[in-house]
Amino acid sequence: MTEEHHSRAELETHAFALMGRLHVNLRRQSGRVIDIEYMRIDPAYCRYLLKMASLSTSEEVQELGQKLQEVFFGEEGLFVRTEPRQPLLARLQEPAPSAPAPAATTPTATPAATDNADPVDRGYIGRLR
Repeated sequence: MTEEHHSRAELETHAFALMGRLHVNLRRQSGRVIDIEYMRIDPAYCRYLLKMASLSTSEEVQELGQKLQEVFFGEEGLFVRTEPRQPLLARLQEPAPSAPAPAATTPTATPAATDNADPVDRGYIGRLR
C-alpha cells in the first residue's frame, strides 16, 4: 500500500469519526439528523452541513465543523484530492446503455420474422400455455 493510500485511509477514518460526533451533537442540540454517508460523497451537502455547524451556538459543533472543513476542503482534503463519487441518485438517473436486441433463436422463427420491426417473437408467445 502506498503512502498516499495510507494517508487517505487515515483521513477517511478521521472524517468518519468527526461526522459521527457532529451527527450526535446536532441530534442532541436541535433534533437534526444528518446523513453521514451522503455527507462523505456529496460536496454540496457537506458544505451545507458545515455552514449549519458554523452557525451553531455550540462551540463543540463549531469546532467539529472547522475540523471537517479542513478534512474535506483543506489543501489535501478528501474532496480536493480526488474527484468525489457521484451521489447515488444522480447515478440512477443516468440512462442505461442500450444493448442490441438478441436474435431470434426459436425453431419456429423464420428469416422474415427476424427482419420484422416487432421485437416480440410471435412463435414463442403462441406456445405459452
